[in-house]
Amino acid sequence: MIFSALFSGAETAFLSISQINRSELDPDDKKKLYRLTRLNDRIQEILIALLIGNTIANLAAATIAALVAASFAQAWSLNETLVLAIEVITVTMVLLILSELFPKLIAVRNPLHFASALSGFISAYINLIRPLTYILDMFTRLIQKIPGIGTSSIPFRKEELLTLVEVGEEKGTLEKEEREMISSIFEFRDTQVREIMVPRIDIVAVEQNTTLEELIELIKKKGHTRIPIYDTSIDKVLGILHAKDLLPFLHRKNEKIDFTQLARPLIYVPEYKMIDDLLRDFQSEQLHMAIVVDEYGGTAGLVTLEDVLEEIVGEIQDEYDHEPPLLRKIDANTVVVNAKIDLHDLNRELELELPTDEGFESLGGFIFSLTGSVPIENEVIEYKNCKFIVESINRNRIGLIRIQFEQKQSDTA
Repeated sequence: MIFSALFSGAETAFLSISQINRSELDPDDKKKLYRLTRLNDRIQEILIALLIGNTIANLAAATIAALVAASFAQAWSLNETLVLAIEVITVTMVLLILSELFPKLIAVRNPLHFASALSGFISAYINLIRPLTYILDMFTRLIQKIPGIGTSSIPFRKEELLTLVEVGEEKGTLEKEEREMISSIFEFRDTQVREIMVPRIDIVAVEQNTTLEELIELIKKKGHTRIPIYDTSIDKVLGILHAKDLLPFLHRKNEKIDFTQLARPLIYVPEYKMIDDLLRDFQSEQLHMAIVVDEYGGTAGLVTLEDVLEEIVGEIQDEYDHEPPLLRKIDANTVVVNAKIDLHDLNRELELELPTDEGFESLGGFIFSLTGSVPIENEVIEYKNCKFIVESINRNRIGLIRIQFEQKQSDTA
């Protein structure tokens, strides 16, 4: 019965591994999951071997119990048929509870530890009966080739593929950048526009009555080739000005130009729109920029095609990008971070576990949630094993934050 329980629990554990959420595991458990994923590649062979073992164990238990019951009936001159009937019912209930239900309940509650504890035993057992499993495996594959019986194509779950990707990086098959790109593709469909947009306060735009000279100076200073133009308020964006459309007017700087006639159309998107839908909109409309509106119709931010693509390929730096990096490493235990950095990116870069589902996307928003007010320069905020030191404040907006760790962090920068 012990062997039957082990085989039953192992079957449930190995079949449940794919349901494990990687993000909830600590590093040691992730290593166990990687090893078991490799073993789980032979899942059909494993299931056949476990089925053989379970069948043999149950038959052995039933046979031994029947022999004992028959001997007991003869020794005490009891009705052998009645004793055997009682034995069958008793053994069935015991096997069902102790060898099937109980181990499977334990395994399904903690499949990783159950499968990891039995992985050595299962591997040795499979190698021992490999000739038999090979024959049954071949027979199973032949049956599957019969029309109408063959196995259906079952797609991999997201968690399974992400685990395989991390295994690939661990084994050197994939580079870190390749793993990050593949992981970003999976996260792409779950990302909202509000998470990647340029916030309203950072939008570079011009009022429709601005002069050509002022506009040219703004383009030279900011390095943008597309500038939104608005009427009295950023909430009334009229269109997008392209720098190349201004070339014919460079010799007419002193003339008043109606920029609304040069403005190209744009699209308005809600801040909760998914970016994969936005990408399709950009493709169908052949546009590169959209204005993000909030629930009241006001301008919440701006998003470009480049912002969307960067969610897959990472930061795209061109000849006009002069911004310093969002994260700068000082030493093994200290980094200086721009407060607008996305929390998901920060967690990934520094292997932190800052909350990402409480209504804020940036590190600055997280700090505001901790302080409950606008912090002052050099204010220290402690959270778990981190110290967040506010290095700069600009008009109630956090600029740079120094993060100090109590424990040495891995080299991520």
